[in-house]
Amino acid sequence: MHVVNIAVRVLILLLGVLILAGVAPFGVLDSPLQEVFGSVVILFGMLRMVMYFSQRKNQDDED
Repeated sequence: MHVVNIAVRVLILLLGVLILAGVAPFGVLDSPLQEVFGSVVILFGMLRMVMYFSQRKNQDDED
């Protein structure tokens, strides 16, 4: 199950990178909107990764 959690978080990061890079179908957005939205998605993915690993570390410390 951990592999699925990590894979979903990595996919969110990759989606943010694709949006930021302007890869189709995201290339039709206006440039400032595309940059902001891509950055927000990347930051959200990074936040989810950090939260997942910190929660996992806490669970491992309790066991």
